[in-house]
Amino acid sequence: MSLYQSSLTIDGIPCAMVLRGVQNGQYLAVFERSAAELPRIETIHWDKPLISGDCLLPAGYGFTLADVAYSAATRSYTLTLQVAQQYLGDVTAYQEQVEQLSQQVQEQQAAKRKAVVYTVIGVIVAVLVAALLIWHSGIFQRGKTALTVGGRDYSVTDVNYYFTYYMNQAYSTSGGAFDPSKDLRTQYTDEEQTKSYFDQFLDSTIEQLKKISALETAASEAGYTLSDDDKAYVDEAISSTKKAAESYGYAYDGYLKAMYGKYMTPSAFKTCVEREALVNGYQSAYADSLGITDEDIQAYYEENASTLDTYDYRYIYLSGKAASTTDEDGNTVEPTEEETKAAMEAAKAKADAFVAAVNSSDDKETAFAELAPDYVSEDDKEDYEADPDASLHTGTVGSSLSYQSFGEWLMDDSRANGDVGVVESSSGYYAVMLLNRYRDETATADIRHILIKAEVADADDPATEDVDESKVPTQEALDAAKAEAEDILAQWEAGDKTAESFGALAEEYSDDPGSNTNGGLYEQVAPGVMFEGFNDWIFADGRAIGDTGLVENPQDGQQGWHIIYLEGWDEPVWKLTGKNALTNEKLNTWLEGLTENMEATQGAGVKYLGE
Repeated sequence: MSLYQSSLTIDGIPCAMVLRGVQNGQYLAVFERSAAELPRIETIHWDKPLISGDCLLPAGYGFTLADVAYSAATRSYTLTLQVAQQYLGDVTAYQEQVEQLSQQVQEQQAAKRKAVVYTVIGVIVAVLVAALLIWHSGIFQRGKTALTVGGRDYSVTDVNYYFTYYMNQAYSTSGGAFDPSKDLRTQYTDEEQTKSYFDQFLDSTIEQLKKISALETAASEAGYTLSDDDKAYVDEAISSTKKAAESYGYAYDGYLKAMYGKYMTPSAFKTCVEREALVNGYQSAYADSLGITDEDIQAYYEENASTLDTYDYRYIYLSGKAASTTDEDGNTVEPTEEETKAAMEAAKAKADAFVAAVNSSDDKETAFAELAPDYVSEDDKEDYEADPDASLHTGTVGSSLSYQSFGEWLMDDSRANGDVGVVESSSGYYAVMLLNRYRDETATADIRHILIKAEVADADDPATEDVDESKVPTQEALDAAKAEAEDILAQWEAGDKTAESFGALAEEYSDDPGSNTNGGLYEQVAPGVMFEGFNDWIFADGRAIGDTGLVENPQDGQQGWHIIYLEGWDEPVWKLTGKNALTNEKLNTWLEGLTENMEATQGAGVKYLGE
């Protein structure tokens, strides 16, 4: 039985839920094991995921997989994702699945109505009642210092911004291991009761605030203030949160309380988002100042070639999971250790037989594809029969293989193209074949674009059950969007036909909030980052600087037409990947130095955290 009610799929794989992470651009995707085993989840193309259904992952973004964790309590996998690069669409959204709003707001409103009556009783009584109402409004509590970190005071709302994230994350992935409506100090993470959930969430919050405090101080010392881009980020974050509140049927202030605790207010939330924008903006500015040279990148590549190289490979998965049974009362009976061991041994024997058959062939890659349907599960057999390339994966950068069970096998420096092997995982075995490992010299592209989104209806038409008109445009609307795009392109062609004039039109007409304030510019776009039609246009054979074209966008929420302008070619993929990795390494070292020996002390407001 599912713990979640969700129609969300990512690359066709059922996803229980997606949460926003504590860091900018971070998300958590939860997959129930009953709906998808890890091998299937690992096939998701996070650089360009195909999302169906309501989802917090921002449309038009690619992601890198930062971590995979398994919860035995909920029998689910939680994948930590980090935004890698935007390939068109709305900027990062801040929606999350929330608990139903408590009666706190109604109680406060009722108390305020009573205050009008009490004022006629007498001055003394009225003052006492007013004081009581002010207390219940949270004015006193929210302003109290909850933590002092690195010499900076953080109020209850400041700290709850992060504390409630860790609490909600744990609750969503633990299968109700604790009750967030009750005192977290008396609920424990272990049977020995050595650590409460309150302490666990507070420890995580303190570690995050150490980084925040260090970056705030560094930004102040450097004279860094919110840039125009930072301010735009704040505006978009607030706008996205208001849209999320509306979509869940809440008033904005009520949604904030449901998300971040009863003391959160719109002004306090804005302060938190501004702080987030400041530290992220300053960190980006610091990264830009590192002055990493071509020689630095080459040296880094030579030390980390396995994670920076690109891999083409095939694999199939042989499950070693023993089947559960049901007793006479209808209860699920998990397999015994002996049954689990036998299932794993059978899976290994099958994987070994497959690899032996492939290795005996003169054309191993063809044999791998042709034999796969006979060895995969019955559920997958039809897919492998219909598509000989169901096992094929190309253009995968080594760093994203690190979290796959067979990643170490593929990236082993002794591995040769054509090698086929068996790799054990926690619940089965992989049969893997390395086709090619190479340094990707493909040039990235600098492009400008204008997105003209097709209009949709204000509300869904109840007369049509197969389509939601508030989300899916009609063909007439798509045709109108294309006509508008053609008119804008003709307007550009009638002028001086420069990048600057194209950029001016992008700022005037484009519906892409991620680029319509910078002339529609996206730099260092790598193959596979954009959706298929857009990608194919950029990297088509013979594509030349200055070319323009029209491409339809079929993605949910982004349906419309793009006008594209190729401004130039940029760094090769391997070099861009290496520079980003080296930059992150230097940033982490720098941040560790800033937070070293930093102290955190609790204030009077700490007792209000989690409320």
